Amino acid sequence: MPIYEYACAACDAAFETLILRKSDEAEVECPTCGSRRVKRQMSRPAASRARGGGSASSGPPPNCGPIG
Repeated sequence: MPIYEYACAACDAAFETLILRKSDEAEVECPTCGSRRVKRQMSRPAASRARGGGSASSGPPPNCGPIG
């Protein structure tokens, strides 16, 4: 279930909304002013895991062991 970012043309508020179906996008309204004059924004990609340093869980998954 994608969460999209929107900007309101009426009050310049930025907000996120969960869209379950493509048809739901026509009903998106600004939570600040209630306007439906909203535009979907380009989202920033999620940050990837840093290599090196960090915790033990930040490394590659453990080996599955020998095969055969």
